[in-house]
Amino acid sequence: MKRALVSLLCFLFLVCGCSLDAQPSSEMEFRILTYNVQNLMDDKLDGDEYPEYRPSESWNTASYRMRLRTLNEVVTNRSIGLCDVCIFQEIENERVLSDLLDNHLGRKGYLWYAFAKEEGSSIGVGMVSRRKPKHVAVHAVEGSRPVLEAVFDTPRGEVVIFGLHAKSQIGEYEETEAMRLELSRVLGQAAKRHEGKLIILCGDFNTDPDAYRSASTVQPALIGIESQKARTYMGSGSLGITGERAHVYSDVWYSPYLDRSNSFAKPGSYFYGGAWHHYDQFLGNEFLFDGLGWEYGSCQILAPPVCLKTDGTPNGWNLQTLSGVSDHLPVLLTLLRR
Repeated sequence: MKRALVSLLCFLFLVCGCSLDAQPSSEMEFRILTYNVQNLMDDKLDGDEYPEYRPSESWNTASYRMRLRTLNEVVTNRSIGLCDVCIFQEIENERVLSDLLDNHLGRKGYLWYAFAKEEGSSIGVGMVSRRKPKHVAVHAVEGSRPVLEAVFDTPRGEVVIFGLHAKSQIGEYEETEAMRLELSRVLGQAAKRHEGKLIILCGDFNTDPDAYRSASTVQPALIGIESQKARTYMGSGSLGITGERAHVYSDVWYSPYLDRSNSFAKPGSYFYGGAWHHYDQFLGNEFLFDGLGWEYGSCQILAPPVCLKTDGTPNGWNLQTLSGVSDHLPVLLTLLRR
């Protein structure tokens, strides 16, 4: 009970009184962006920030505002367009979202935001949206970051979105995967409360959707349903995933990355250790393909020029040189009206 109260105290949901010059959200598309923005801190000394982001000659109001401008440049890039909902990872606090809307995104119709992080943590999960949420909640995860939930009521039915940021791969794999597994367990339980609705899980899962193929000795957070251990693992917390649209069910999630009929502009959304990874993911339930309401349209790894280095990998943020954007690329899910 105490952990839930702590999470709720760390959660903020506010309405931003920004002026508008944007068109209303489309009724033919519902677009969701997930983006790990890499340590976007504000310019205030709060005590929770990473030590290198305490106000200094290099990190100050000017450099903070520069990062906000850069994020706005990415989110409003023509290759992305206007989204209904943006889920951000590695945001310091709600003030960052408020400043982003007040000074930039509010002019594009992003009026609402929400934020959640564990008490004492340096970073959390944030959401900005052009549609007003019907309901917002936070789900505590033992030993990991909380999950942000938002429900949107649309003319084509409710859309339930869970925004997350799983434990990183830093440390012993068995220990970090156990934390990612606990996150999957919380997501599965929370999703059951929205039976009969379209549900989207999105964010930085910090694991590839096919990682289970090489993790035979550890129960994975995500398990392909073709695996012999799938049902056993799904019964104890793993999320069952597939790229086969006909096999998506109430407890089997669709992964666009596993769907061979999909093609992507980049071989991954994150580049680390000399290899591309698909850590930034969308998972959807069976209502993506029921022929009613919102249906799956596309999933895209986006690569605006500002987000790339000359070698085509993500242009990560560098605090020392005050250059770059993020070590992740944004990923966009588009739902279409049927």
